[in-house]
Amino acid sequence: MLTLRVFNFLKGVLMGVYQRDGRFMVYWNENGKRHDKSFGRGDDARLRAEAFDLAIMQAKEKGRPALEVEIVTVGVPGVVQSQAETAAVAPVGAVEANVAPVAPLAAPVVSVSPAAAPSKGLTFGQLSMMYLDHLRVSGRTEKHIASLENLLKRMFFDILGKDTPVAGMTYLKDIVPFIRQMQGVSQQTGKPRSQASVNRYCDYVDAIFNFGMEMELISKSPMKGRKKAKEQPRDVQIGIDDLKRIMDHAESHIRWAMEVCFNLGTRPGPSELFALRWEHVDFDAGTVRIYATKTKTFRTVPVTESFLIRLREMRDQSQSGFIVEYEGKPLTTIRRSFNTACEKAGITVDVRMYDLRHLFATTMLANGADLAAVSKLMGHSTVKMTADVYYHYLEGEKEKAVGKLPSLARV
Repeated sequence: MLTLRVFNFLKGVLMGVYQRDGRFMVYWNENGKRHDKSFGRGDDARLRAEAFDLAIMQAKEKGRPALEVEIVTVGVPGVVQSQAETAAVAPVGAVEANVAPVAPLAAPVVSVSPAAAPSKGLTFGQLSMMYLDHLRVSGRTEKHIASLENLLKRMFFDILGKDTPVAGMTYLKDIVPFIRQMQGVSQQTGKPRSQASVNRYCDYVDAIFNFGMEMELISKSPMKGRKKAKEQPRDVQIGIDDLKRIMDHAESHIRWAMEVCFNLGTRPGPSELFALRWEHVDFDAGTVRIYATKTKTFRTVPVTESFLIRLREMRDQSQSGFIVEYEGKPLTTIRRSFNTACEKAGITVDVRMYDLRHLFATTMLANGADLAAVSKLMGHSTVKMTADVYYHYLEGEKEKAVGKLPSLARV
């Protein structure tokens, strides 16, 4: 059975979502040609299909010619046209017809079910699914998309409401309670979430609404009025000696990953560290080119002579095109192995691989490196970001700077 679910009539135009073999589909007519788009199976697929269908309707309402929606015959050639024409002028919810195709085609019967109740507009769930599809075609990694989708299903939909109409959402009514809940205790850790985590979750929601405004699906964002709370910088509680102790107790591939991360200041994980390839190394110039997915820019990091020698040694042993690998395959995660090495080394403070990136910056700054140069090496979008994140580690830097002023007093 191939079912068409009618959702809207717009200026005589029948609009809807239908199912084929359990897959949710949307059809539309553009420049006289029939188009069908599949969204897969399940509730999420239904949400995406309904959101896409609603986007077509809103485009039509605004007179935008990019998406022309017309009555089309559903199924196979031979469907009685008069039935579709009847549907086009019937009141919403009044159509229910079974139309058999003309022989010799043995296609299934096509049924048009009654229309849904008048829509209250785009819901938060629908807008979120559209945003995820936008990320997919924009080249974001599936890991990032899956992580965001998990947050939506695990937390955001429960708090903000998957079926909440976006047009009725406000900062005071919806966003403030959302932020308050995010500031509570995490079910995963049993501890209050850090302000950095709260800000990141709010940024995700903000991006969804901004996408809706950019696509002209909504006229305003309920996030307007939110001011990003200041984050308490994370204290890195290990030094170079601690780092060496951890490396002494780490497996060889973890030890090498740590060495690369510290010498290049990469973001650990698939975004930078695990994505490094040997083709990114210029052995003649003594530099490594790193692509930053966060800022979508390349940065070139010069390396020390000793680390360049290590790169040559490891390239000769490499079984793949990736700088960091394990048994000839690129790494996907090292968190558990890294934590094990920390425990064996007797490190009692909380340590993350990201702390090696912090050490890369603070070690250079503490030895008099230029802030702007360090900012470029870190791949930060502004020098201010580097100053805000790292200068609190450098106790006494202000006093040292002031101490360099000459005295103007007369002797």
